[in-house]
Amino acid sequence: MEANAWYVLKTKPKQEVRAVQNLENQGFEGYCPQLVVEKIRRGSRKKVVEPMFPGYVFVHPDNLIEQFYKLRSTYGIASVVRFGDNIPQIPDSFIQQLKNLDNHEEDQAPSIGDEVEIKTGPFKGFLAKVVKLDGESRCFVMLEWMQKEITAHFSYNDLSI
Repeated sequence: MEANAWYVLKTKPKQEVRAVQNLENQGFEGYCPQLVVEKIRRGSRKKVVEPMFPGYVFVHPDNLIEQFYKLRSTYGIASVVRFGDNIPQIPDSFIQQLKNLDNHEEDQAPSIGDEVEIKTGPFKGFLAKVVKLDGESRCFVMLEWMQKEITAHFSYNDLSI
């Protein structure tokens, strides 16, 4: 078994955070990568933090063979992920890459009046002003092109604030 290896644990439904807390209470290094997603709840848009891999967490034990049963019987954990007798190892470098991606500050949706830069398409690099929001992921912007002000329709992903 590799010293810097991580292992995958299957959690009980919706108990990823609880499982990581219980692992850390026992002295293990646990990790549950999370994402910030926008969901519509009761007619309004809200940002919600959700697990990147629902139902799974990562653990970095000192010695998996000695601590296998302790891991498996932790509150919130259903089992250690394995394929027959083989328990797959996750390299530490992969977990570090996930931790670098795991930020809770996702791109903000623009508001009316915001100055934005267009990132793609024929207007790439142009500065524009948001004039109207159109649904969950699109907006109208006003930009100057050929000495005229024009209105264009863009996805939030095509704009940077």
